[in-house]
Amino acid sequence: MRRFLRVVPVLLLSASVRLYAADLPADVASQLPSGFEPMVFEPGPLIDGGRHTWLVVVHRHKDTADTPSPRPFLIFEEKADGTYKRAARNDAVVLRANDGGQCDPFEDGDNGIAVKGKYFTVQNGVACGAHWSDFITFRYAPQRHAWLFHSDIFNSFDPLGNTPDTTRMTRENPAKPVTFEAWPPEH
Repeated sequence: MRRFLRVVPVLLLSASVRLYAADLPADVASQLPSGFEPMVFEPGPLIDGGRHTWLVVVHRHKDTADTPSPRPFLIFEEKADGTYKRAARNDAVVLRANDGGQCDPFEDGDNGIAVKGKYFTVQNGVACGAHWSDFITFRYAPQRHAWLFHSDIFNSFDPLGNTPDTTRMTRENPAKPVTFEAWPPEH
């Protein structure tokens, strides 16, 4: 009986991950990197005449602050025949479970992905101990058929301490566009 009680939660978690991933189009799910599973996904902005996109963050099954997993962010674009192709990948934009101090900067709280118009924002942040948010926005550039960096807004504050609030904003430089894959740019 004890063995059964230990196995049931694992089976329920496994089933819920499969049901959750079932909401992804089959050809998107089939293109996920080997050894990774969906963590968060959202329908993305419509592009080029109304084609659909999917924004997918994947991670390894055992992803904790003690054993942090890379969290690749993948963009899939619909092709003319209705299937999807992977158009872009960035392994740095979503922070790992141990990058936020006490909390997971991507999974804890209301962080994740926000989509509006031709833009999407990756929302990293914590509110346990340290308080900060780092919202990185990208946009689809139809003339280039590419995903480009738009802005990065970093805000930190300490509600219990005596330190000043800090906000830093970086906007795109139209003369030197940075693609989604190349973000963050080398300094």
